[in-house]
Amino acid sequence: MNKLVAVLLKTLLISLDLLVTLVTFGWIGAVKKALTKQGMRSVPLGSDVSHRVHTDVVDGKLIGSPSPDVKTLYDLLTKSAGTYSFRNALGSREYKGQKTPKVKEFGPDIKWVTFNQLNTKMLKFGAALRDVGLQHAPTTCNLAGKFDTPRSLAIFENTCSEWIIAALGAFSQSIVVTTIYATLGMDAVIDAINNGVISALLCNQANVQHVIDISAQIPTLKTIIYTSDLIPSNSPPLSLKNVPANITVISFDNFINKGAQVAIPTAPPSPGTCAVVMYTSGSTGKPKGVVITHQNLLASVTGALTLLKPQDGDVYLGYLPLAHILELMAELGMLSCGIPVCFADPKTLTSTGSYPIGALEAFSPSLMAGVPKIWDVIKKGAQAKIAAGSPVTRLIAETAFEARAFALNHGYDTPLFNALVFKKFSALVGGNLRYALSGGGPLHTEIQTFIRTAFGIPLVQGYGLTETAAGLSIQAADDTRSGIAGVPLPSCEVKLLSCPDISDKASLPYMSTDTKDNEGNPIYGRGEILIKGLNVGLGYYMMPDKTKEDFDSDGFFHTGDIGQFMSDGSIRIVDRKKNLVKLKGGEYIAIESMEGVYGNSAFVDPVAGGLVCYGDGDMDRPIAVIQVNHAYAKAWAKENDNPDKDNLDNVIKSKGFYDAVLANFKNEARNGGLSHLERVAAIAFTEHGHWTPENQCLTAANKLNRKVILEVEKDVFEEARKKAIF
Repeated sequence: MNKLVAVLLKTLLISLDLLVTLVTFGWIGAVKKALTKQGMRSVPLGSDVSHRVHTDVVDGKLIGSPSPDVKTLYDLLTKSAGTYSFRNALGSREYKGQKTPKVKEFGPDIKWVTFNQLNTKMLKFGAALRDVGLQHAPTTCNLAGKFDTPRSLAIFENTCSEWIIAALGAFSQSIVVTTIYATLGMDAVIDAINNGVISALLCNQANVQHVIDISAQIPTLKTIIYTSDLIPSNSPPLSLKNVPANITVISFDNFINKGAQVAIPTAPPSPGTCAVVMYTSGSTGKPKGVVITHQNLLASVTGALTLLKPQDGDVYLGYLPLAHILELMAELGMLSCGIPVCFADPKTLTSTGSYPIGALEAFSPSLMAGVPKIWDVIKKGAQAKIAAGSPVTRLIAETAFEARAFALNHGYDTPLFNALVFKKFSALVGGNLRYALSGGGPLHTEIQTFIRTAFGIPLVQGYGLTETAAGLSIQAADDTRSGIAGVPLPSCEVKLLSCPDISDKASLPYMSTDTKDNEGNPIYGRGEILIKGLNVGLGYYMMPDKTKEDFDSDGFFHTGDIGQFMSDGSIRIVDRKKNLVKLKGGEYIAIESMEGVYGNSAFVDPVAGGLVCYGDGDMDRPIAVIQVNHAYAKAWAKENDNPDKDNLDNVIKSKGFYDAVLANFKNEARNGGLSHLERVAAIAFTEHGHWTPENQCLTAANKLNRKVILEVEKDVFEEARKKAIF
């Protein structure tokens, strides 16, 4: 398209949109925003400006419950069941089988469980657990030693309605839930069962035989309860081999029926009763079992709801692993407010993996949470569709994004572009999405801006860890800045610990007394983020030394993240204490920050695993190992008339492609604010397929498992590493 014509068309479109905004009084929002002075989002606790609490906290009194009569998760859900008895609580689609090897087929109807039915099922499930020998957990937990009797139900299953029913049933009898990621192998099952003296396991029907095969290594296991999640409805009955005489295998529905036949009253927990032993995903070593009490999870849920503010009529989409604390906290919070939770898995969200329609279209959620990888996949999928359009279509889309991003940051919208472009984007996520939360890791600025602009919703960041029951801070919905982790929940207090031995890009140490950051922004201190409060877990199961290391004597948990309080009291994470790497010259680089910046490149495929950055004390500069976005590589080859454009393997091996990716990475580093030390000196392209939890290149929470990846990609990694030693 002629450049002059493009400029004229762009100017015309923006002018028309502004005209529509003026005549429909859309400018009023911009005036209001300009006249509104932003208040403080958190306040100092005492005289220390770097020790802060949420503005709702008065005199340091933290909020741990929505009402005085609710002291545990059992209380929370029992009250919810009584209040919202006939509302829908849990929604699922009937799985009919594989339409194609990569596409699952579902029935047209949604199977609903009401709150009243949920309450009945959970009480029956809890009674059945007691009937097979599980006992109440004590009101306090001995972190140093094993449970002395079977007190825990292990759940080794995907996110589904049976998962949450089983957990709530366990809570009704003061029984602990031990979580195991469904994507982990049998070794994780063996460790969790043996460490927890576990006698009952909930798992998928597809995994029952695998558990039977290792039963000799888990002598405490007596009962296997299996679900039929993603098992075709017309499948033959379960057939098993070599089932030991001392192990009972029973379906989920039959187990609930068993609970209906025994007269066992509930045994409600106390606030200090252990609710969950949640194993971390193990990206930096063997998974740790975090001990989380009813008070901890209740406080996290309560604190989060004060900021999330769900509304009547909302629908939440649950698809992240319930073995991850973010999803468990979110679902408990939704159910406590009478909000239905609908279940899917990440691969069936859209019609590319689900027939006849994706879960987003089927359930039309208004609320959803995601990890950065999910949002990156959505962003790049939308960008690919734009790139496939005609030059005029691309120009309209690019103009619309530019105009709307500016408008939303200034308090108004773009009605013309909404009708022309963004209505189609809204349909991709079901048409009703009004709020989204990103957690589980830092979200890159461009991804956050793209999602907010494309769908016209506040995509906010949340920050928390398993050790804090997912809760530490959540970004306010009206905060349009990127890279902000939000304000402390009213269930906790946060302070910054000076790190004199760790420096920023300007070679200045992170100190709690700092009043400006390295960009000149006014701040209230910098340092390692420490948290104390009602939502902070007790420590690590059977790991007293590690507990003592991370949970100090003053009650603060040391997160390992370095942050700062911005001028409004909100938190920004600026570094990672444990992931800083020292290069040959003694300079530190932040590996995770680099991966976030370079991962924004169109040449990188997030679905395949993204990329890994690496540096060490023998290297002058870092390198990156990349999963190539094949669709973009093909488009690049065609656009640049690469001589091997019809052979993708040759394209990726060509010097022209290598130079193009390296040049693109330099631009990303510049745009992302990386220091010259963090600009990669060399890159390498993977040769061993996608990185997944199944091949252990990703953790169960889909985080990079660097050591495994670098071993798998050893040949190309070593070749790139040599280029970074000058």
